[in-house]
Amino acid sequence: MDTIWGAPHYLRPLFTSTEAQATISTAVEDVCNRHGYHLLDMQISPDHLRLLLSLKPDQTVSRAVQMLKGNLSRQFSRSCAELLDRQRTKTPWAEGYFARSSGKADLSTVRGYIENQADHHGYRGEWTFALSYSNTNFRSPAFKFDHCVCMLDYHIVLVTKFRTPLFDDYIAPRLFEYVVAIGNKRGFAVDRIGLGTDHIHLIIESRPDVSASDCALSLVNNSRRWMEKNYWGVLKQTCCWDVWQPSFYAGTVGEYSTAQIRRFLGQS
Repeated sequence: MDTIWGAPHYLRPLFTSTEAQATISTAVEDVCNRHGYHLLDMQISPDHLRLLLSLKPDQTVSRAVQMLKGNLSRQFSRSCAELLDRQRTKTPWAEGYFARSSGKADLSTVRGYIENQADHHGYRGEWTFALSYSNTNFRSPAFKFDHCVCMLDYHIVLVTKFRTPLFDDYIAPRLFEYVVAIGNKRGFAVDRIGLGTDHIHLIIESRPDVSASDCALSLVNNSRRWMEKNYWGVLKQTCCWDVWQPSFYAGTVGEYSTAQIRRFLGQS
């Protein structure tokens, strides 16, 4: 789930009239229906618009914002042209936007879950310390842009083919280092990693033009080739040449849960 906040030019009170709010509401619902965005909640204030959307794994926030702002601008210009003229502006929107992810659980809860994966699966001993990774260089927002602020966090889970136990405390640190390198090239930053013998959990923060599916597939494809190059013997011994299952889990997380965001929108 992503909370998107767009503001009119110079925070002008463009959305005060019933006609303006009806135009915005109808246009938002139309765009979401046409492009497959699931609109969970909407708040129209005099000088800004807040949307709570659920996107498909292959959809990006930047594309959703582009579609929404472009279509809303055209519809508003047709229906409320006099209002724009009075405010001496041709478009209702400022150039930038704010986007923040949320999910069923908040970010701190998911971080704790990942950090305690070894104990969760019954692993014991000092060797388990190597199975978790916390990126000390990670700072949110991980990506800086001139006209928008985005903090888009995903919890991604990959499982080995047939739940084959491939990983141990020797492979783990090298795999973590490589996963961070994948993110640096593919538009996402790694926050936390927890590794089991047959699966991996990650919290990552992505660019708004990179989808959850893009991140997961980059991890699957690149780490598979890395395992073939560096641990060919392990794959031969286990007959797990594909390394990963073709499916994956990807869920949004954030500082606040989706339920908290919905309560905030309802009370504001």
